[in-house]
Amino acid sequence: MYKTIKLGKAECLGATLALAAVGALLIGAVVRAEAAEAIEEGSRELPVIMYHSVVGDPSLVGDYVVTADELEADLRYLSENGMTAVTCGELVRFVDGEGDLPERPVVLSFDDGCYNNFYYALPLLEKYDMKAVFAPVTSWTEQAASEEAPSRVYSYMDADNLKTCFLSGRVEIADHTYSLHDLSRRRGVLRKPGESEGDYRRMLWSDLDRSRRIIGAVTGEPPITLVYPYGFCSDETEELVTELGYRVTFGCEERVNIVSVGDYGCLSRLGRFNRASGRTAEQMIGK
Repeated sequence: MYKTIKLGKAECLGATLALAAVGALLIGAVVRAEAAEAIEEGSRELPVIMYHSVVGDPSLVGDYVVTADELEADLRYLSENGMTAVTCGELVRFVDGEGDLPERPVVLSFDDGCYNNFYYALPLLEKYDMKAVFAPVTSWTEQAASEEAPSRVYSYMDADNLKTCFLSGRVEIADHTYSLHDLSRRRGVLRKPGESEGDYRRMLWSDLDRSRRIIGAVTGEPPITLVYPYGFCSDETEELVTELGYRVTFGCEERVNIVSVGDYGCLSRLGRFNRASGRTAEQMIGK
């Protein structure tokens, strides 16, 4: 019932080459799969969502103001879609090869140190088992200490508020400078035209040293993360702040970051998506 088929030399050679090609394809597929697995193990895609003020009144929303309901919707979406909020400390440990990250990490950053972050955001972080990075402008933190009845719309957190956030285990405190969140004297932390390198270095280090001392008094150690006001930064600023000990810096360019073990530059000028009212987390980073 079976028929023997005899092949000539040319046909045998063709069959041999065909089998070799199939084998090469299979080996190539295995190599690519192993490479993809290695990349997955050693790198992570990292979106960062940038928040500012969180309010209860929907009539107050804008490009840098969201409602507490909008924030909650974001946290619910992230939680239901397998995303885990991480801190900058966890990013550093991952890059240093001393810790791991979840498969789908995200950083939730809150700029300026608004009092409503303490009032609205902290309870929501606790409700959804999330973490965040709060970056206060520390001169505003000092000024807030004199307020007897802080406004949930306009006020900033004082040192006691920051400490409560930090001790919750939900919040990492980053630096947003002492008094460089300002466009009247210079563009954020950038060097002014005509300013000498020495004068610029002294100005920047003086400002950041003051801020680091305030944050250190709250957390027990200086911050490892610097959030550039307005996202303004340069190679010069990166060099100077690295000398001061910052391991992570945030800009404002909208992009997803790639963080990799051993890539010590991947945590510089991290991109962030600004969370304006009406622009959901799903719209920004959903897949």
